[in-house]
Amino acid sequence: MKDAEAEDKYWLINFLKKPATKIIWIADNIEDIDAAVLRHFSFSLEFKQINRRQRIGAWKSILNKHRLKNRFSDEELEELSKYPVNTDIIDRCVKTAIEIALPEKSNLKEIVRKNVEAQMELIKNKPNNKDKIENNYSLEGLNVEGDLPTIMCQLEAFDKYLLDSDKSLNRNFNLLFYGPPGTGKSELARYIGKQLEREIMCKRASDIVSPYVGETEQNLNKVFRQAEQEETILIIDEADSFLYKREWATRSWEISQTNEFLTQMERFRGILICTTNMLQGLDSASIRRFNHKIKFDYLKPEGNVIFYKRLLASFTSDPLNENIENELRSIRQLTPGDFRIVRDRYSFYKPQDLSHQILLESLTREAGIKQFQRDGGKRIGF
Repeated sequence: MKDAEAEDKYWLINFLKKPATKIIWIADNIEDIDAAVLRHFSFSLEFKQINRRQRIGAWKSILNKHRLKNRFSDEELEELSKYPVNTDIIDRCVKTAIEIALPEKSNLKEIVRKNVEAQMELIKNKPNNKDKIENNYSLEGLNVEGDLPTIMCQLEAFDKYLLDSDKSLNRNFNLLFYGPPGTGKSELARYIGKQLEREIMCKRASDIVSPYVGETEQNLNKVFRQAEQEETILIIDEADSFLYKREWATRSWEISQTNEFLTQMERFRGILICTTNMLQGLDSASIRRFNHKIKFDYLKPEGNVIFYKRLLASFTSDPLNENIENELRSIRQLTPGDFRIVRDRYSFYKPQDLSHQILLESLTREAGIKQFQRDGGKRIGF
């Protein structure tokens, strides 16, 4: 088999060397093409995946071509742009919808949406709803050390800079969110993406780390490059997996991965948000590269009440009185994540089967488990 492959490569190289009719070669992926073959092409052109902003423009342009632009609102176009499709698929979906829609086109929008979803099913590339922010999300109630309004203003200014400035300039805005699990780090990152109207690319250690030497570094390079090309906000959860203190390293690949991440941070043109539960484990050189280091902590007493009203109070028909609120304020070490866990636990219950006391006891247990872990299993706080 190897001899046959070598013979094919030899034939192809000789074919490319001969003067002949000009040929355009099309490939979905060039990574598996031998470098010796690639060197014999006179010219190459890469067609990159269009980003969300470009998709909105493509939808507007194609709908306008078919005299349908006024049928779709900006909100509907925003929703359609979440599907990562190219202009050819957009055009095909619109044309098909026109052909099969009712004469008055009353069902046109629904057909367009179903056409796009069908295309996504074919290529198994549906929008990632796991990275979608909750509908009722708010900054109110979070226990964050940092001037979030000022940071948001800076991010908005940087976002405009990225759109208007020279694309060859490497400029980045790096944020580090640190603090206990469940305190709202990843959710705030999603909120930033929504405010800036940018897609987010959220990667965890399991998405990047490889058991093979050098492959983790290659994966890091691909992730940063893809985020830059698609103009997404790059979120790295569990960033301590890659920014490991080099003085603590016992293996060469641990140092290599940290070096690669630091290099990618410097070369990246865009917005990077890293989250970690273990600030003390991060390499000191990496911490200097973040524009802002924002600490997330357990909710304050008033934050407990805010999140309870937002996520749990409607689960029971009982009125929320002062005694319940005082009891809420007395629970320590609660996080927004605890409220979501309790919400999901009781979301299918009927209001008459629940009381505020049941919900409070569940929250107390969640807080007590954290205390149990901190005390090394010696006691539990409920």
